[in-house]
Amino acid sequence: MDDLQWLATRTGVSLLGGQPPFDVSPERFGAGVVVEPTHVAAARRLGLPVIAVVGWPTGRHHSVIKAAEARLAAESGAAEVWLAVDPGLDENAALADVIAVHQAISPETRFGVIHPGGAALAAAADRSGAAVLAVPAGVDVPGTRAEVAAYGVEGGEEAVVAALEAGASRVFVTPPGPRPAARP
Repeated sequence: MDDLQWLATRTGVSLLGGQPPFDVSPERFGAGVVVEPTHVAAARRLGLPVIAVVGWPTGRHHSVIKAAEARLAAESGAAEVWLAVDPGLDENAALADVIAVHQAISPETRFGVIHPGGAALAAAADRSGAAVLAVPAGVDVPGTRAEVAAYGVEGGEEAVVAALEAGASRVFVTPPGPRPAARP
């Protein structure tokens, strides 16, 4: 396996805000695609692992809504579900939100928490047993037991390598073109 093939196994694409049909090269984005729960079925047609983000973009949805989104995504074939949590919550409230959503999916579906920053959310993710901590581009990788996935990375292979060197094990790039509104 050459360096580019190896890099492709750790590189995915974030299609948040995009609309099907998706045009993604499986050879370039072997780590998978990140989509909203309603786009899981369309993304599965790409033949790549699908990661569904629930509670996106603010994390301020009620836990019941996020749990329903997570269950829908998992039943539609998502390999992973990442949870957006309101960054204003304290550790106990964040932990309650994380646990409620984590319990809505089967153990076969990997569970992750989006970490926009702050120690409370990283601690809640670790305490809940989340398998993945998804960190937006530009946020320092926190100490965690979970696998770290960087998302929203812009740029070419150099940006992907930089994120891997910073501690991410997978990197999800944002394709060029129109972008959805930024998360507050």
